[in-house]
Amino acid sequence: MEGLNLRIAALLHRQGLLEADQGWYEGRPVLVTRNDYGLGLMNGDIGIALRLPEQDGRPVLRVAFPRNDGSGDLRFILPSRLGVVETVFAMTVHKSQGSEFAHTALMLPESLNPVLTKELLYTAITRARHWFTLLEPRPGVFEQAIARRVERQSGLLESLQGEG
Repeated sequence: MEGLNLRIAALLHRQGLLEADQGWYEGRPVLVTRNDYGLGLMNGDIGIALRLPEQDGRPVLRVAFPRNDGSGDLRFILPSRLGVVETVFAMTVHKSQGSEFAHTALMLPESLNPVLTKELLYTAITRARHWFTLLEPRPGVFEQAIARRVERQSGLLESLQGEG
């Protein structure tokens, strides 16, 4: 995902849609990756950097985050105050858990891999509030994935059977 996010940012920069291709810039979407109780930000919160006017009229970059109180209001935080964040034009299904978006797209790999299961696909699809797009580079990967279930490898069942 990191490579994909860098490529998306570079493409947007080349097309003149972003002012910078690294660091902080207006329009940068970010994901908080560690709780910051002082700022009231939790792992998984998503914000976007915006250039806003200060009292003296000069623009300053702030990151807008929805408040966690259900009010629908935003709070604005200076980028320098943020701890651990990452750019999220795209994110893994795992990191999207607990979030909901108007539109989500799932990009499948070229071939089946161990984490691609029915449960993962369900999680990805249910992140979409209104519509979902599936990107499948090779036909059949989706069908193979929905035929698979998560197989737990904890060894717990075997140890319980041994106590029999």
